[in-house]
Amino acid sequence: MDIQREIAATPLWRKYWYVPVVALMVLATYQFKSVMGNASFIVEENKLVTATVQKGNFRVNVRATGVLKPLNIRWVSSQVSGRVEQAFVKAGALVEAGDILMQLSNPELRRELEKARWEFEAKKAENHAAFVALESQLVDLENSVVEAEYSYQSSKLKLDAETQLFEQKNGAVSALDYQRSQLAVKQQMQYWLSQQQKVEKMKANLAATKKAQQARLGLVENNYQRVKDQVAALSVLATTSGVVQQVSLELGEQAQVGASVALIADQHSLYAELQVQEMKVSDIQIGQSVVIDTRSNEIFGTVSRIDPAVNAGMVQVDINITSELPNEARPDLTVDGLIEVSNIKETLYVKRPVFAPRYSKAGLFKVDSDKQFARKQQVKLGQSSVNQIQILSGLSVGDTVIISDTSNYQEHQEVMIN
Repeated sequence: MDIQREIAATPLWRKYWYVPVVALMVLATYQFKSVMGNASFIVEENKLVTATVQKGNFRVNVRATGVLKPLNIRWVSSQVSGRVEQAFVKAGALVEAGDILMQLSNPELRRELEKARWEFEAKKAENHAAFVALESQLVDLENSVVEAEYSYQSSKLKLDAETQLFEQKNGAVSALDYQRSQLAVKQQMQYWLSQQQKVEKMKANLAATKKAQQARLGLVENNYQRVKDQVAALSVLATTSGVVQQVSLELGEQAQVGASVALIADQHSLYAELQVQEMKVSDIQIGQSVVIDTRSNEIFGTVSRIDPAVNAGMVQVDINITSELPNEARPDLTVDGLIEVSNIKETLYVKRPVFAPRYSKAGLFKVDSDKQFARKQQVKLGQSSVNQIQILSGLSVGDTVIISDTSNYQEHQEVMIN
């Protein structure tokens, strides 16, 4: 037979179990909303860096690093080839113009000097012998002129006497003898004149020969002097006063003609070479004031040159130093430079936030007065300095903004500071 089963009634708590859960969720949401407000993200206060907006004169500076360089620098090179026999200076030595830096040796060059010297002496002796021979010939010709003059004068005296007798017509002198005497005078006169011409020609020849011999002797002497100068150049001398920055050769090395021997710089006249980021160099102009930090002292200068080329994202800017150099200043000393680009009067500015480029719009989190919440504010940024940036709009004097990294909650409009 069939047994009738009794159906048990379902308890209410099982039927409506979700009601208290929903109620608790609503209560929790209400409590969370009352605490969080409109904030959708929580940040820890100890991880935040804030800054207050200020108003005043805003100095726009560009920071750059670089080194000090000498204005007067000179490479000393070898004028001859030779092996380094002795080095008299090292890097850092103070030298004067004319000091010996290095001694080279070249035996072949010294043998060539000895040969050139003997050639010069031989040529001088040859020239002297040739001059003596020509002068002896000139003396002989001059003696011939004197003899010809005496012969002419003798013939002239005889002709004068015969002329007186011939004019008396007493027959003491025949017409034939008288004519012979006249002819003899003419011959002696012509001979005397020809001898004088020979003397003049000889003098001209002697002068031309002397000039030619002197030219040949000068050629030999120049060769001798050239080799002599080359031997003297084996002693490499400092061409200017200063501090030796670098010595390029060591003992025993072979130096070639034109090879660099040493680098000498004037340590009392320096300038700074700063490397500026290409994005910032557009604000820099010739003549702007610069403060150079040597880590121990500050020196002052002005922008003197801006390189037109960009190298690895950097532009070289030369600084002319106008103040007195401190004791630690020396070539290749690493320095920091602060270039004053402009000075904006009475403007808003704040410490530069992370990821806030100049002349842009950025969402900065403005902290409430109770420092419990921070809301994103669209801010228009202007000129930037090393650590500060100009505020064009969006903030007021006294506003506090977060300047640390906000990339983790940048998409949120409001955050809670815990």
